[in-house]
Amino acid sequence: MTPAGALSAAGRIQRQPPVILAFGGFDPTGGAGVLRDAVAIHAAGGYAAAVPSCLAIQTTASFERIVPLPRAALDGALSCAAESFPIRAVKIGMVGTRAAAEAIHNFLVQLPNVPVVLDPVLRSSSGAPLLAQGALPAYRKLFGRASVLTPNLPEIEKILDRKVKVFGEAILAARDLALATGASVVLKGGHFPWKGKRGVDIVFEDGRVTLIGPGGKAPPVDTHGTGCALASALTARLTLGEPLVQAAQEAKALLARWITGGFPSAEGRWTLFAPGEPAGSRSVHGRAERRRPGRKI
Repeated sequence: MTPAGALSAAGRIQRQPPVILAFGGFDPTGGAGVLRDAVAIHAAGGYAAAVPSCLAIQTTASFERIVPLPRAALDGALSCAAESFPIRAVKIGMVGTRAAAEAIHNFLVQLPNVPVVLDPVLRSSSGAPLLAQGALPAYRKLFGRASVLTPNLPEIEKILDRKVKVFGEAILAARDLALATGASVVLKGGHFPWKGKRGVDIVFEDGRVTLIGPGGKAPPVDTHGTGCALASALTARLTLGEPLVQAAQEAKALLARWITGGFPSAEGRWTLFAPGEPAGSRSVHGRAERRRPGRKI
C-alpha cells in the first residue's frame, strides 16, 4: 500500500463509528425489536450489527406468538457479527426463548469487557409473555452481566416482585435493582401514573439518583417501540464516551424528535419516525443549544 493509501485507510478507521450489537426480537412492522434498534443506534451516532433472538408474529396493535430460532443459527450469526466488526457494546431487548438466552449469554462470556445494556422486555403491550419459562435461569445470568438496565414500571415490578405505589417507591425500586445486580439503572417513566411524573426517568448510578424530565411533549397514547428506541440510542451515546446521565438526556431528546415526526399505523398505533435524521453528530442538540442538566437528589 502506498503512503497515501495508508493515510486514507487510517482516516477511515479513525472515522469508524462504534459498532453496537443489537440482540432482540424481529418485529415485522419495524416499529420495535432489532429493526427499531438499528434505526435508533444509527441516528445516535453508532453503527448497528443485529441478530434476531426470535421472530415475533405481530402487528403494531396485536401480538400472536414467538417463533424460536435454532441455537446453531443464533450462535453462527453472533459469531459472524463479531468476526466482521469489533463490538463496542451489546444492547439486549426481547430474548424470548431458552436457546436465545443461552446463546447471548455464552457470546458475552467471550467478550468480558464489552458493556451491556439490557432492556428487560418481559411482556407485550397486550400482556402476552415474551420470555419462555424455561429461559429464566439463563436470562437471570444476563442481569449479572449488564452494565445498564432500562426497565419500565411494569418490568421493574415484575423483576422485584413487588408493587410500586408512589414515585418515592419508584426511586427505591431503581436503587434496589441496582444493588441486587451491580448495574446502573435507568427506570423509564413513560408508565408512571403519578401526577407530574409521567416521562420522568430515574437514573441510579454509583449510589446517586438523577431525575431526567420529559424530552418533549407526552407521546400520543400507545406509542410503539419507545422502549427499544430509548435503550438503543442510550447505548450508542454511551459508546461515544458520554456519561450515563448525559447519554440518557441525549437519547430522550432523540426520542422526542421521533415521536414528533411519527405517524399512525393502520391499526392506529403511533409509530416513531424522523425523516432525514442526521446520524453521527456529537450532540443531538447542536452546539448552540444548552441542555438543562438532570436534577440530582
